[in-house]
Amino acid sequence: MDESTTKQLEDILANVNTTKQMEKFMEIPKVADSFQSFPAYFESLEAVKALGSGELIRQSSLERSYYYQVMKGTRKPGRDKVLRLCLAAGLTQRETTRALELSGNAPLYPRRRRDIILTVAINQKAGVIDTNLLLDKYGEEPLA
Repeated sequence: MDESTTKQLEDILANVNTTKQMEKFMEIPKVADSFQSFPAYFESLEAVKALGSGELIRQSSLERSYYYQVMKGTRKPGRDKVLRLCLAAGLTQRETTRALELSGNAPLYPRRRRDIILTVAINQKAGVIDTNLLLDKYGEEPLA
């Protein structure tokens, strides 16, 4: 049930009426996590750990000082910066969505042309440069 939709989870939760059932429900992967901040979540991901800070900075094309300010929590990254980091790390759509939520940014919206292109790029594990080329090809603004 790892790929449960919110609606499926809501349907299951509607029938939970004991603490034992609640505990079982909370064992479903990806129901919730304990992360309260983007940096803590992002740095906990296996793909991020595997790359390391230097490679993430290089592949995301972010300024080194900006990256470290974001990871220390002294600077709040904008949506495009979070997307750059997620693309650089090769995160899944689910991981990217959670990163956007925790950073206080809007998730990708399937009715926005630019967000559709970004979602496809994420699904294809495209890097930042390839994603910007794809955005440009369809007349959309590149990631800032």
